[in-house]
Amino acid sequence: MTSGQPVLVSYSGSPFFLASPSWTKIQHAFNTQLPLRNIHWKSSSRTSLRTIQELNVTLVNLDSIRDEHTSCQLARKAAPEYIRRKLVAHLLLQDADLESYRNTVKKQVKDWHASVTSRRNQEWLILQIVKPDAKVPTGSFLKLKGSVLDKLRADFNADKRDRCVQVSWSSTQDSPIAWGEFLNKLKDGIFSAFDTAVLQKEDDIKRSEGQRLMPGWNFCTFFILKESLASSFEGMNLVSEALLQYDELEASFYQVLREKNLSWFGTLITPGLKDDSSPLLSISKKPYRDLILANTISVFDFRTYLLTRQCELLAKYGHLPEVYRKVGAFLGAFGRRLKEIEVTGFNLLLETLPLHFVESWIYSSALSVVEKCDAWQSGLKVDTKELAPFYAGKGKLLELARSQLDTLGMKTQHLPCRPPFCGVSDASVELTETSSLLKISNEHLLRALEDKEAFYDLYINITNRAIDIHRGRLSTALTTYTSLPAHYAPHKWTSLQSLMLSRALDIHESLEKPKDREWIHILLSFLSIYVENGAELLLLCEQDALVYVRRLVEELKSAAPELDQDFAAITVHIPSDARPASDRDGYVLDAVLQSHLPCPRRQPTNQPGVLEQQSGTPLELNTRSYEKFIPLKD
Repeated sequence: MTSGQPVLVSYSGSPFFLASPSWTKIQHAFNTQLPLRNIHWKSSSRTSLRTIQELNVTLVNLDSIRDEHTSCQLARKAAPEYIRRKLVAHLLLQDADLESYRNTVKKQVKDWHASVTSRRNQEWLILQIVKPDAKVPTGSFLKLKGSVLDKLRADFNADKRDRCVQVSWSSTQDSPIAWGEFLNKLKDGIFSAFDTAVLQKEDDIKRSEGQRLMPGWNFCTFFILKESLASSFEGMNLVSEALLQYDELEASFYQVLREKNLSWFGTLITPGLKDDSSPLLSISKKPYRDLILANTISVFDFRTYLLTRQCELLAKYGHLPEVYRKVGAFLGAFGRRLKEIEVTGFNLLLETLPLHFVESWIYSSALSVVEKCDAWQSGLKVDTKELAPFYAGKGKLLELARSQLDTLGMKTQHLPCRPPFCGVSDASVELTETSSLLKISNEHLLRALEDKEAFYDLYINITNRAIDIHRGRLSTALTTYTSLPAHYAPHKWTSLQSLMLSRALDIHESLEKPKDREWIHILLSFLSIYVENGAELLLLCEQDALVYVRRLVEELKSAAPELDQDFAAITVHIPSDARPASDRDGYVLDAVLQSHLPCPRRQPTNQPGVLEQQSGTPLELNTRSYEKFIPLKD
């Protein structure tokens, strides 16, 4: 993703020239050379070289840009434009002879030069446009002493940098090569001005940081100052530098939080009418910067704004899995904080928050971020092999949204307060008499709270989304659930292993795939964990778990001809050596057969067996009569 805020480059020229068809054609020819590409920036305050693949540039008439002194307040509020409005100005000159230069052009250039050099952190260029067939008095082209170009250089190049350039152009001979020198000088000018502005801004930030312990220091003012630098980096497509500024601001906020010095903020949360249902990553839903400048922003709104800016930059960087991670951590941490206050009975806050606000906020925010990331991802060119972290993060947010329905379902008795629903941490929270009578604004949740069938429809929909059923990605989900247990096994997270394998079996059935060796291996892995740890890993009651496992075992028996056993359903233990039989020819061998299956298994009676000796001679075995194996209980 590229920046949506182009760098502004102003131009000036005679009114007659700028109103002519020639200027329209020249402007069109210049715009075809944009955006600027492969720009290298090496700041004196940094050790590494930054490369910008593309930089958008927009030409604007100098007269259309407000004077800096009359728009300083606007510049403070519109931080992205604070630096980008002051980079390069250039003057356009049509082909002129020496006489016209001495009589009129020189004074015009001098007045323009005085105007643009009075502005801070702004570079300038003088562009002379000549026709390819232009004739010069004598000497080689562009090198004749006394040409207009030489006069411009002599009169206005005060330092070693050459800011005067000539472009040989006509509408019939429009070659990109003609613009090469001008574009290189434009790149140099942009980043020379930008570097000067950045160094000045960084000095201001360091000075403010040094005054942090002094009376009168204000975190919100410091935030605006540092954010203006971040926005300037963003405008130049230096996304990593911009993100670093916000990460440092986040660290500064946590330091203020540890010091319990939140005097620059309002309350913890002052929810608006639709705070529980509005998109989380939207900076336009509230005047966040005005609230920060006024020192009245709540901690909730500040954290939301900071998170939004970080996620927008991560999206431009193409790091969408990190967006999911940061959002999940934020919703979990801030949601727990609000729920802790509910549990402690902070009456003032409970009267402020609408009923079910926390669940509605987490639910709506998680789903809005999923939609936002889907939109961002559609604009990125990503190898399909690199999409696994993206879908993993997406699945976690969908699971987080579903868990809020678990809580709401149990609070409204739409769901039973038992596994798998009571696994959520806030299931035991009960509404108190001091709870607010205000309502949440999420229409889907309001309908679901009042109508059990609407709740079930919503619950099924979000559950299906969590495993990509409605998007037809069952094969991907099956591969994911099958591979995950191997990651949990070294940590002995048997509950997670059991859950992943159980879901793999469910998806395998939904795909109507044949119960082949792959399915058998998944099932045997699941049963091997189940027999060791019991029904509690399934988050089902004992009776439901027994029915579920019995069905799987019956299906396994039907698929047994294809089975290559990787664990023993029955083990045989020989407690003693063989001894001669007292009532018949042969020997008696005691054997203990133990079933590892969780349900009884019927066996045929009086079935003889054959055991082959090392010599190859078969021995006939006669077993005592039995009907079924009973699972061994502790």
